[in-house]
Amino acid sequence: MKNVMYMLTIAIFAMLNASVIPAQTLNGVRGELVPATPTSADNLKLSMLRGCGTNGFIGSNVDAGGNPYRVSMAQNKITVTLSINMGNNIPISPCLSGSPREEIDLGRLPAGNYTLDLVERAVGSLPQRTTLANYPFTVTDARATQVAPFVRLDYSGHWWDPNDSGWGLFIWHGANDQLLAAWFTYDMSGKPAWVIYQPNIAGKPNPWETFAKTYTAPLWLTSRQPGTTVPPPTSTSLFQIGTASLDFTNFGTADEGKFVYNFNGVEQTRTIKRFKP
Repeated sequence: MKNVMYMLTIAIFAMLNASVIPAQTLNGVRGELVPATPTSADNLKLSMLRGCGTNGFIGSNVDAGGNPYRVSMAQNKITVTLSINMGNNIPISPCLSGSPREEIDLGRLPAGNYTLDLVERAVGSLPQRTTLANYPFTVTDARATQVAPFVRLDYSGHWWDPNDSGWGLFIWHGANDQLLAAWFTYDMSGKPAWVIYQPNIAGKPNPWETFAKTYTAPLWLTSRQPGTTVPPPTSTSLFQIGTASLDFTNFGTADEGKFVYNFNGVEQTRTIKRFKP
């Protein structure tokens, strides 16, 4: 998909379905999809370059509910309603290069074809109007080429143990089913410690034993010798302190699982949940 650029501009005053004029700029206000070629594993956003006039910043106005914008979806049509209406007579000066952008979260979408509408809400005597109509874009399937045992869910995120405040796990789960986890815990002296878990097993196509359970792999404690700068100009050392695996089997959700690890021959199991603010 081409890198998309479209406009929030001062167009025809009463038009509800303005013409789409891609890859151009009017009055310094434009937007683009990020990433430009989204997959089902990406969190898609609409990144808009704001104008620098009095009413040019999208987030400077809010609707009655206090929202600078609203995103809705009906079938495969996504509508972004901005809490601003620039009408015909509001001058919007272009921003200088590097000026702040307004970032609008569209979320993670399943693979498919979509259209996007950009709407300015009714403000005062100005009626609601559409400044971008039926803009087409495609989300590709991030896992379409994976073979069994490919993973059906994405376990990326922040995880914690509700029974142990302060314990947590960051998980990065790539579209090719590679996985990296960083475990923040405490050492024997009570000091914070970071442990890395990356179950890439030699001779295996990916680190997953099944579609919901990883192979058992080493836990690595990382460290650096102190130095005169931050970070220290010394190489990172790895020291294996145990083994671990992740297991999301039989939970019925992508938001719960088990972290099973072994220190000095003693196995421990933690039930983990995805952290949701």
